Amino acid sequence: MKENETSSEQVSELLQRQKFFFETGKTRDLEGRLRALKRFEKAFTARQEDLMQALAEDLGKPEFEAYLSEYLFLLQEVRLIQKSLKRWLRPRRVGSPIYFMPCRNEVRLEPHGQVLIIAPWNYPVQLALAPLLGAVAAGNTVLLKPSEEAPACAAFLEELVRECFDADWVEVVTGGVEVTSSLLEYRFDFLFFTGSSRVGKIVAAKTAHHLTPSVLELGGKCPCVVDSSANLAIAARRILIGKLFNAGQTCFAPDFIAVQASVRDTFLRELKQTLEAHPWEEELASIINEKNYQRLLKLCQKARYQKGEDAPEFRHLAPRLVELESWEDEVMQEEIFGPILPIVTYEEPKDLFEKLAQFSEPLALYCFSKDEGFISELVARIPSGGVCVNDVGKQATNLKLPFGGKGESGYGRYRGKETVKVFSYERSYSRRYLCKDWFESLPPRGPQMEIIRKWMK
Repeated sequence: MKENETSSEQVSELLQRQKFFFETGKTRDLEGRLRALKRFEKAFTARQEDLMQALAEDLGKPEFEAYLSEYLFLLQEVRLIQKSLKRWLRPRRVGSPIYFMPCRNEVRLEPHGQVLIIAPWNYPVQLALAPLLGAVAAGNTVLLKPSEEAPACAAFLEELVRECFDADWVEVVTGGVEVTSSLLEYRFDFLFFTGSSRVGKIVAAKTAHHLTPSVLELGGKCPCVVDSSANLAIAARRILIGKLFNAGQTCFAPDFIAVQASVRDTFLRELKQTLEAHPWEEELASIINEKNYQRLLKLCQKARYQKGEDAPEFRHLAPRLVELESWEDEVMQEEIFGPILPIVTYEEPKDLFEKLAQFSEPLALYCFSKDEGFISELVARIPSGGVCVNDVGKQATNLKLPFGGKGESGYGRYRGKETVKVFSYERSYSRRYLCKDWFESLPPRGPQMEIIRKWMK
């Protein structure tokens, strides 16, 4: 076992303690949850510089990107949850048939119980803490497994969680693939996983064995369609901003561009001019590890345009445009997850729909167009987790919209209110009263059967 790696004995002990803590009912205390979230907000804001340093150490994240995506986003979410939690958890009244009356019926949100959260490396703090906050707000205990690929952020998470929560309520488990695999052998009440589709399938198989409900947030090749009616200058700027954020290591980033052939050359000029006009290569995050760096170098061998120089010693990969003649090229066969942008063309919408239908359902579908008919048909024909028209990423970063995938890109939804909902289950609650029941049914039921046939049609 490696240093600072959680042992299987420690995991077993933690699970027993969390099980007992949940059974005491302390996680169900709404005021206690709100106090814990407030305590988190205070500690999180106090550790802002520690967070920035950890993100720079693990991923070389530019301060602007780190502040927006890993600090400010989480701060807004925890404040939204605190402000809205009582309202979100309010029981929802429903009616009942007349023959149940008098009767009171409600749907209540109840916590699942013991939750396991497995976080990724690309947004190692945001994608660990966003589900954690929702799980705590919903009344669960949490075991959090950060990514071993971001050790400084894992250490930050461990210190922050211990400052804000009792270990019987929330605890961080550290270690590599072996620790993650061992965690999946335990039966949890709910599991939340963010990562690759390949690992997601392994996780899904494990949760199916235990009949554990889960959310899988995966990825896929998110297409970005640009038709002849689009504002090409705006499209180029917005696509590059979304693609190059975190050096393309974002699950909902545009993976490739499908541009209508009649505007291909003009659009390529706009992309190159936008890249040339700004020092993109100076504000790119590092590729997470050498293995991925080398993988990306192989994928961009056909690139005809490169902005700036690579810096292998820092795992900085300069942005590339890859102009493709064929949709069957190697770079189109896997999710890129880097600052490489392939461009393919299509002639007519019919051809485009046929090509896109060959890919599995992406996490996001992007479209730049002024043609409402084309937009509507594209959205109807190509399923995806989310859709954004004439911009990139807005469907995934709005706390008022549910975020999640479909099919190969995952299942389940979270963000804001949806995070609290996904870490809860809907429990039906029906209450009768001890008064005369005019519809009570006791043998012999022959006469009642005639009434039912006559009146209950």
